[in-house]
Amino acid sequence: MTDTINHPATDPHEPAPPAGRRTRVFLAAAAAAAAAVIVLAIVGGALALRGDDDEPDLIAQAPSTTNQPIIAGGPALGSCVEIYDLQTLANRETAFDGTVVSVDGDRVTFIVNVWFRGGSGDEVTRDGASTLGGLTSAGPSLALESGTRLLVAGDDTFAWSCGFTQPYDEDVARQWHEVLTG
Repeated sequence: MTDTINHPATDPHEPAPPAGRRTRVFLAAAAAAAAAVIVLAIVGGALALRGDDDEPDLIAQAPSTTNQPIIAGGPALGSCVEIYDLQTLANRETAFDGTVVSVDGDRVTFIVNVWFRGGSGDEVTRDGASTLGGLTSAGPSLALESGTRLLVAGDDTFAWSCGFTQPYDEDVARQWHEVLTG
């Protein structure tokens, strides 16, 4: 019996492996490894977009848990459309302090404790549960269980993630009130 493991085929009628196959496999493996490193960096908060100037950075800090507020001045990643800070918060059409009542698909219904901007009424429903409940470059997902109190900002009927919707914090709520009702 002849050992054929790790030896090329000797049958002239057997097709040769496609050209560049080894290169494609190597590139796929390298891409997978790079993706794994990026995911670990996101989860660990290791990557940051920070300036080298003397000005303080107004970039959202990724919280280590879902019950910490997202504050300006800490590290963040660049995959959000707009990075949360008080200046970009001021660009949002709607903002409120609300408590989750229910989640139905991609829609979250809140009891509104305080409107900061763009609405009225005691209850409101916003789209975006899938992004609020998922990992973003600004930090871990938010708890969307009934009774969870959040500061919510967005446009039209959409609640933005990436720090624009975050766990309720009294000091942050005061800042939102100053910026959005000022």
